[in-house]
Amino acid sequence: MNDRAKYLAVDEEKNNRIQHIRDIFSNIYDEIETNCKPSRETSLVMTKLEEAQFWAIKGITREN
Repeated sequence: MNDRAKYLAVDEEKNNRIQHIRDIFSNIYDEIETNCKPSRETSLVMTKLEEAQFWAIKGITREN
């Protein structure tokens, strides 16, 4: 199987860092939902935040 497709288990330290990233992004999502009316722009910002969260977590899991 190609290494890019494999599941990568993470140790406790990385898992804690991933949870911290999720907590921070959760706060940002809440702020956007509280302070921005539903719109195309709000939808785009949520999509971009989800993408940023994904890549931040992916970066942690791919560390050597």
